Amino acid sequence: MTEPKPYRVEVAIDAPRETVWRALTEPDELRQWFGWDHEGIDAEIRYIFADHAELFPPDRIALEDGQEIQVDPTDGGGTMVRARQPGALDDPRWADVHDGMEEGWRSFFEQLRYLLEGRPSDRRRTVYLTGTVTGPELVGLVTSAGVREDRYAGRYQVVVVDPQGRLVVAAADRPLDAGEASSASITVSGYGLDDVTFAELRTQWLARWQVAATGVDVTP
Repeated sequence: MTEPKPYRVEVAIDAPRETVWRALTEPDELRQWFGWDHEGIDAEIRYIFADHAELFPPDRIALEDGQEIQVDPTDGGGTMVRARQPGALDDPRWADVHDGMEEGWRSFFEQLRYLLEGRPSDRRRTVYLTGTVTGPELVGLVTSAGVREDRYAGRYQVVVVDPQGRLVVAAADRPLDAGEASSASITVSGYGLDDVTFAELRTQWLARWQVAATGVDVTP
């Protein structure tokens, strides 16, 4: 299909709309939740949120290819952040189609929620792992490392907080209950990690990942 898949991804965040808007529009804030650490992350942020975005304060950002982000206050002082690709959400052509944009926003909005609700004061550091693995193996890997809090469970990804309070986002290109292997990733986000602690975190997750996955790569 040549047209983009319609989608609507929304996450409720326990933070004021002004705080969420700032996190979506200021480069230093974006760097604390969007994506993961890699050499081109600053250029990627600039491309998506500046060069190819139009801001409509206080509640809408128009992005490339018709996508938009909406920021709406909720009862109780929180905020609903929503990414949309217009179109018919119930179109059966898309029922079994994995969409990287849709799932990417789901991951990143959970990372945004983790940042704004936890309010860490230090900079983020991430471990980003990729490889090929089945859905059950991916989920088993995450749960075997320990879970302090379940944050999200969907068709293609799970998000948890580990026993040390770090956010773990595990995502696959095939449904997590499917037996066939597919491309998958794990992003582990922590704040205020010194070099020794970060190196230990990276070593631990890489060792777990190498047991379950093939074609393993790790960033940074």
